[in-house]
Amino acid sequence: MQADSLFQMQNNTKTLTSDNPYFLLSTEQNRTIEAHHMAQAQLGLEEQGWALFRGFEHNLDIFNQVVSNFCHKLTFDPARKFSSNMSQKVDAGTLAIGLHTENGNTPFPPHIVAFYSQKSALTGSQTTLCDGVSFYHSLPEPLQKRFSYPISVTRTLPKELWQTYVANEHPELAPGQEINFHHLQDVLNMVPGQSGKLNAQGELEYSLVVSPLQIKNGKIAFANALLGPSFNYEKPSYQFADGSYVSQSELDLLAAYAEEHTYELQWQDGDIILIDNTRIMHGRRAIEGDPKQRKLVIAMGRN
Repeated sequence: MQADSLFQMQNNTKTLTSDNPYFLLSTEQNRTIEAHHMAQAQLGLEEQGWALFRGFEHNLDIFNQVVSNFCHKLTFDPARKFSSNMSQKVDAGTLAIGLHTENGNTPFPPHIVAFYSQKSALTGSQTTLCDGVSFYHSLPEPLQKRFSYPISVTRTLPKELWQTYVANEHPELAPGQEINFHHLQDVLNMVPGQSGKLNAQGELEYSLVVSPLQIKNGKIAFANALLGPSFNYEKPSYQFADGSYVSQSELDLLAAYAEEHTYELQWQDGDIILIDNTRIMHGRRAIEGDPKQRKLVIAMGRN
C-alpha cells in the first residue's frame, strides 16, 4: 500500500475518552490524587503505555509530586526553559509536530514523560499519542525488517546545548561547575555508540547509534524520534550501517501508517498525562489562535 492511499486514514480522527480504565476522571471537583489513583496509573503505563488524570486538584507542585512517584531520576532538555526545578515549559512553535519519543536522539532518553496543562487551548493543539506496539505490528514485513537495524543519528550541537546536557547528565559535576572537554568525554564514554568532536566554534559534531525498535516485557514497539521535530536543534541525518540513509519517502510512509494508530488528547485545564516513552510516541496538532493562551509544562525522568 502506498503513502497516498494511507493518508486517507487521517480523516478518521480518534480521541482519548473516559471509557478507558486508565483515563482517571474525578467525579468530585478538585479531589486529591491519592495512592490508589497512582497505582491505577501505574497499571495504565504497564498495560497500554499511558494514563491520564482529569478533574483532580492540580498545580505545579502537585504535578511535580505525581512525577516523583514514577521517576527516580529526572532528565531535562537543555533547550527548554524551566517552570520549576523539576519541570520545563513546552514551547515548540505553532506548526504540527510529528510523532516522536521525547529526547529519542540523546544517549539518556527518559522512560517516563509527563505533561500538565495549566491552561488549555480552546481549539487545536491536541497532543497526539501513537502506540508503538500496534504500529509496529501494522507495518509490512519489509519495513519491519528495514527498521530492525540500528541507525546512526548525526547532527551538530551548539556549545551552549551540549554543555547544558553534560551538566545535567555527568554524575560528578557540581551545580555551576565549569564544563570542559574532559567532562564531555566522560559522558560520551558512558553509553556505547556515541562519538563526537568539537569544531573551531566549540560546537559538537555528534553521532549516536540508536535502535528504532524498543523491546519491553516481550513486546516490540516502533518508538523513536525519526518522525519528530527539530525545533530547537539542527535537523539530523539518519543512516544505516550499510551506508543508506532513511529517505523522506520512507518517513512519509511511516507517518501514514502511524496515523492509523494515533489518538488525540483534547486538553482541559488541569489535565496531567503520563506516557511510557519506550512505547508511546507523541506529537501535536497545529496550534490555532494565540499560542500564549496555551500553557503546557513537561517533566520527564528514568525509573
